[in-house]
Amino acid sequence: MARWKVNIFVALILLCALFPIGQNHADHPSNSNYSVQSVVDDIGWDYLSQPKISEYGMPAISGLIFSPLGTFDPLVDPVPGLFEEGFGKTSTKEAHIFIVQAKSHDLQALSSELALMGVPVLDFLPESALIIELQTFEQSKTIEKISQNPHVRWIGEMPHTWKISPYLYKLISSNSANLDLDLVLYPGTSQEEVMLLRKILLDLRGNSEFQFRCDLHLCQLRHFDSSSIPIIADNPSVMAIELGPQLQIQNSNASRISNIDPVSSFFPGISLTGSGEVIGISDTGLDSDHIDFEGRLRNPIYNQFGPDESGADTNSGHGTHVTATLLGGGVGDSNATGMAPDSTFHFYQLEVDNTGTLARWGSLYEMFSHSRLNGASIQTNSWGSESQLGQYTADSRSVDEFVNDNPDFLTLFSAGDSSNLGVTPPSTAKNAISVGASTTGAFGTIPPGQTYADSSQGPTLDGRIKPDIVAPGVMICSARAEEASSALGTQCSQTTHSDGTTPLYITQNGSSMATPVVSGAAALTRQLLREGYGISAPRADLIKAVLLNGADDLGQPNIPNAAEGWGQLNLSNSLKPMSGDTNLTLLFDYERQLFPGHSFVYTFDVSGGSGLDATLAWNDREASSNSNQSASTLVNDLDLIITSPDGTTYLGNNFVSGFSEQGGSPDRLNNVERIRLPSAQSGIWTIEIGHAGGFLQDFSLVVSANSTEVQSSDLTVVQNSISPSDTSPLQGDTILIQMSWSNQAAAPTGEYQISLEDLTSGNLIGSYNMPSLSGGEIESLSVPHSFSTTGEHTLRLTLDNLNQVAELNDALIGVNNNVYEVTIEVTQIGVRVTALNEDGTMPITPQELELAKSRSFDPSLTNWVEFPLEFRNEGTSEITLSKAISSVQRVDEFGILNQPTDEWWSLLNDSSESWILSPAGQEGDRVFVTLNLSNQDSSITDGADSIYAIPGTFVSDIRIFDKNAPTIFHTIRVSIEVARVEGIYTVSAGTSGLGAEPGEIAEYSISVKNIGNGPTLYSISCETTNRWVVRVHDGQSSEMVIGPVLRQEFRTVDIRITVPQSSSEFGAGFKEYIECSIVSVDDASVSSIEDAFVEVMESMDFETELFDSNNQRIGPSALAETISVKNGDYVSSTLNITNFGNVDLEFEVIAQSSNNAWPIQVYSSDDQPPIGAVSSISISIQPGKIKSVTIRTVVPLAASMGESNKITIRTSLLDDPSTPTVINATFLEVREDTTLDISIGKEFTVSMGASGLAEIELQNSGNVPLSIQLTLGTLPDGWNGGFLSGNSFTMDMNKESIISIALDISDEEPIEPGTLPEKIAVIIESSTSSGITKTTTVELSITVVRSVWITIEAPSIAFQDLEVNEEIEVKFTINNYGNIPSGVTLESMAPTGWEVQFSDIGAIELESGESIDSSMFLKPKASAKDGLMQIRVFANSTILFGSNQSEVDSSPVNADLSLSVSKQRSSDSGGLSGFFESMGLPAWSLALVFTLAVSAIATAVFRMRQSSLPIRNEEELIPLGSALQAGTQERRMELALDTHSAGDVVTGDVSEIEIEEAMSAVMPSLPSLEVPEGAAPLPLTGLPDGWTMEQWVAYGHVWWEQNGPK
Repeated sequence: MARWKVNIFVALILLCALFPIGQNHADHPSNSNYSVQSVVDDIGWDYLSQPKISEYGMPAISGLIFSPLGTFDPLVDPVPGLFEEGFGKTSTKEAHIFIVQAKSHDLQALSSELALMGVPVLDFLPESALIIELQTFEQSKTIEKISQNPHVRWIGEMPHTWKISPYLYKLISSNSANLDLDLVLYPGTSQEEVMLLRKILLDLRGNSEFQFRCDLHLCQLRHFDSSSIPIIADNPSVMAIELGPQLQIQNSNASRISNIDPVSSFFPGISLTGSGEVIGISDTGLDSDHIDFEGRLRNPIYNQFGPDESGADTNSGHGTHVTATLLGGGVGDSNATGMAPDSTFHFYQLEVDNTGTLARWGSLYEMFSHSRLNGASIQTNSWGSESQLGQYTADSRSVDEFVNDNPDFLTLFSAGDSSNLGVTPPSTAKNAISVGASTTGAFGTIPPGQTYADSSQGPTLDGRIKPDIVAPGVMICSARAEEASSALGTQCSQTTHSDGTTPLYITQNGSSMATPVVSGAAALTRQLLREGYGISAPRADLIKAVLLNGADDLGQPNIPNAAEGWGQLNLSNSLKPMSGDTNLTLLFDYERQLFPGHSFVYTFDVSGGSGLDATLAWNDREASSNSNQSASTLVNDLDLIITSPDGTTYLGNNFVSGFSEQGGSPDRLNNVERIRLPSAQSGIWTIEIGHAGGFLQDFSLVVSANSTEVQSSDLTVVQNSISPSDTSPLQGDTILIQMSWSNQAAAPTGEYQISLEDLTSGNLIGSYNMPSLSGGEIESLSVPHSFSTTGEHTLRLTLDNLNQVAELNDALIGVNNNVYEVTIEVTQIGVRVTALNEDGTMPITPQELELAKSRSFDPSLTNWVEFPLEFRNEGTSEITLSKAISSVQRVDEFGILNQPTDEWWSLLNDSSESWILSPAGQEGDRVFVTLNLSNQDSSITDGADSIYAIPGTFVSDIRIFDKNAPTIFHTIRVSIEVARVEGIYTVSAGTSGLGAEPGEIAEYSISVKNIGNGPTLYSISCETTNRWVVRVHDGQSSEMVIGPVLRQEFRTVDIRITVPQSSSEFGAGFKEYIECSIVSVDDASVSSIEDAFVEVMESMDFETELFDSNNQRIGPSALAETISVKNGDYVSSTLNITNFGNVDLEFEVIAQSSNNAWPIQVYSSDDQPPIGAVSSISISIQPGKIKSVTIRTVVPLAASMGESNKITIRTSLLDDPSTPTVINATFLEVREDTTLDISIGKEFTVSMGASGLAEIELQNSGNVPLSIQLTLGTLPDGWNGGFLSGNSFTMDMNKESIISIALDISDEEPIEPGTLPEKIAVIIESSTSSGITKTTTVELSITVVRSVWITIEAPSIAFQDLEVNEEIEVKFTINNYGNIPSGVTLESMAPTGWEVQFSDIGAIELESGESIDSSMFLKPKASAKDGLMQIRVFANSTILFGSNQSEVDSSPVNADLSLSVSKQRSSDSGGLSGFFESMGLPAWSLALVFTLAVSAIATAVFRMRQSSLPIRNEEELIPLGSALQAGTQERRMELALDTHSAGDVVTGDVSEIEIEEAMSAVMPSLPSLEVPEGAAPLPLTGLPDGWTMEQWVAYGHVWWEQNGPK
């Protein structure tokens, strides 16, 4: 494929990219004090200076691959679909598409190494897998090399079944149907590969309605036979096959509500009206001469992507209204002025004028490429697919691919008007702005501030936030197309078109109207970035981030949500944000790239009192075409993290009640992340952009706050900056004190010092010199220490205690965050608590001591754990020992103790309040107890009521002390690790009475409860006994992964079963068993089965289809073509009625003629035609059966040319009058039809020295006889050719003929094997008796095959009157005019008594074009007969044709040389007798010749008399000049009457030449030696019967091939 050509270039780029972990573009200097100087002053925007690059942790991979046929772990599970019936193992061809799964989310490193190996990456597959292409050459070595790569977890071939949408895959085994399909092509597919695919599609043309169109990205197939889907899936250029979309279409108020009006004068020196912006618009059509567009339509309306050639807006006027909303000039009424009235545009029409339906040819990638080529940077599209709600389709992928490839091109799509049913693709694309509609209050409608009820709601099927934004879309006043015949809307202005009645402006509603509002805002934003900042090509993600960052939360604060996404457009707040009366600074960055596992950290000094908004957006790579719809489409996963001065962390998209909430988990779905805070505390804030997995990715960041960016260091203590190994050590015990801290700003610190002090004792524990700490990094240090005194000891950690670092916050400036203190209780030696081993023994080593203090358990098996403890008196006197046990607390990921969500109890097995312990070393100096820690909220049962303990690390402190001297104590901490376990409980609903009619969907639900102790993904897989089509939830597959499902959460999943079309196997009342398996993704042993029965309900569905007399489908009445008929013709059409129901149906078929002079007969096609006119028939059809009804009429003899008739056929159910009548029709017109179908049956395949034959097939499909005249085009010099079947004949109606053409390109210069550039033109002229003539030229290609052509040339071939035993030498030349080398052997055939001996014995080797001289010796013996004799010499190739290892593609052409020889006469006879004897004939043959001559004369006289008689009918079949005139008259008559011949013939006479030939045929003749040079030698008997010398010169070698020695 051509994809390999790109690979070296990609490899070089990736090689260069391997070294830096992040990239800063050079458009801006790296000086930390630098800020962008805008073109206009005081614009309020600042460019973010260079942030600090840091490492960023990536999450662990799950090991799962999300295929369209199910989720699996390739190291554990079989690859789904790898061995599918009908596909072979993977394909009929060699496997070349493979999957490589990475060991981590860092796909950049893996793809870089693959590129360096020359392996192209074609696609991404979640999770963390790549689709690659491997050539068959040394494929196994490449696979082994890839598998050994340290980044690779698994490699395997990708089944071709993955290319097919699961819904389509189910259709392959069912009844064939004509479907609209989209074929997604692999990236890098070449034009040549597209042409090969087109040829295959042409060969698969199954019906007259089939249409297709292909570009380099997409093939659109319409009315394609579904049974051929596996053949298409086998094509190496096809990446995915899915159902084609069904497209549907979906301002003063708008500009005011969206705050677009005021921004035009916000910025001095810039008037934001869209000036200089070019916008592409695709919609129904355009009233191009509407006064609002004057002078701004840049080109004529583009039709190349539309369904017809008309750009007019003749139906709804939708395109005109949308365009004017975006950029209308408001010439007729200023209240209807568009959002960007000074922008220009070009327009793509997508409407079928005569039906009003929306359709598109070509991929969106091609359309957007054309739009960008013509100057556009924004494309708005107020339409979508109503048949694929929420799905990520081929169009969605095309949008993402184009924007990722062209990041400065912004696309917008309307979300649709399907309410809560889902958003319409392609607005599901990640890189597009999906726009919903909000209210306006205009003309008495709902006041502004709400979403429009009909506006489509998200999320997408993979859970992403869509729509992105909403804008006013109710009662939008905009232009009306004058030509629109069905424009709906209220007149909103007094002005009219030139006719004085048609309104110039009307109102319309929906997301279609809201989309141009946002498109206009985008144009103004882009203009500001160009003119205000000099950014020549602002990126789409930057514009998107600016618009979303300023959006308003409608109603109750609850963004993001399914109805409004991130809120309603507020352009004023986006471009010039404010908090109350305070102008906020808008900081942005858009020119950096991140590698996986790294991050950028920005630092800000925020003035308190105002809010903070931050938006991160990026143009993500296109998602996989081969994963299921529930799998995440996110490829490159970036994270937005903001940390406040007090250390509070906020993660992107973690919102509660419209504002960001601390904590949460990172977003793994969306390529837009936002953080929104109502108030920001004063101090230093940091923003981190982290890359959690994927490929190298650029991004745009927009921040609005009362802040300035700072570029400095800032050492800071963190939670648990001092962490002792024992929180209450005993006096003299050595413990480890671990210290940790970070640099939370961007700049490195340089070298610095820290100190650790014991404030209680006044001792400096130590000062430590530390190396420079980079921005965003964490440092730690551990030191040993023991305390010599008891009591509380306060430890202090001081960072940069010598003030060596210039910080944002320290003891000298800002908030001092360099000091951390902690108090440790040191106890005197006196009591000790020790955790024992589980078996009660005493731990000895430090490791055993630590292990004894920790336990773990499986919460699905138990909810408690025990610790055996020893309480010991180590003092010298008796004590009363008491204990204190703290409540159980949970340790979070930062080591902070929190109150657990569950309730835990701590109980000792000894209920004593205290114990009397003897002095150390005496009996009774210790007591043994057992501590039981139990989770009281858990409940372990066998059903849905099971509640498992929440997983995590839990701790409890055990403190013992001398009751009489409380300062003598000791504390230890025990910990519990509660394991993460899976659990499941399921229940079905709606299974009672579950059923549907054939072809319909039965639906029920399964509720899945997570009884495990953490969020879980569940895989649901359903299958029926007879493999009916099952779809799980919103997907197109019988499998789906749901979740994560939270602990104790119920999640309901819909199961949809398609009942097959009626058949005898599944009749009414049949019940199909369905079983659904629900399995935990993380633990396959946790599963559940839910089953049900689906009943086939009674159905009365049927279908009719009308065919003409040639069995061609006529099609719908509106599209049916007129059939040409002649006077007196009987014209029949056949109506096929199919009972798709599952009960017997009774039909009535009625036919009516629009012309009463044309009688009608209606009858069953199984019966004979009735007598007289019959206009109706009743017919009964069983379920799944088809019956045919014939409708026949006769064209009146008196009908005039051009007279027409429409025959209407109405089919209805007798038993159910409520069923609508189905109407079919056929149109007839009296006229001549001269259609001649021409196809090439066989093209020329030519061997050197032999003729090639070609065939052209003709069929008269018209309704009149045709006279055919054939002409052969001009041939190159030296070539000969002709028609073997005659060059003129007549073809009757429905007759077929085969034209046979012979071609001889023999030349003494060998021609290399292969297809020649020359083509042979055959001109076919067909004419009717009325004088209508049509001419068609067919060009035939010529392929020269590997062949051998041997010839012999001799200077003399006649040797007479040789004496007995006289030896003579005959010299000759052997030539190889073939195109390959060959060995040659010589043989001879001589009369009795002649000796022949060759000078060369054995094979002679001749190269192509080589000649060699040789000779032979002749000697007559006494036994040789008198008279003229012939000796034949054969030169034969040694190459055998037809063997398994043959070197040639055709039989070799061997040489044959005839020598005329005689010995001296031994007879004295003279006269005729002597002559006969010299010819080798006996003397008595003279009498025989005389007798034969007399008989011949008599026969000739008889035939001459016959020639004057009328010509018999059978003789009329033979045309003058036909090859059938050769041979005897009886033979010619036999051939003429032979009707199996392919060609037709015309009449002729028996000529005088024939009579002469007949007379000469009975006369003996001597072989003629007068053969022209280069012609084949004649046989001994002379010219074959019926041949002329001219024919022999051209085709004599063909005769020898068929009749010569084998």
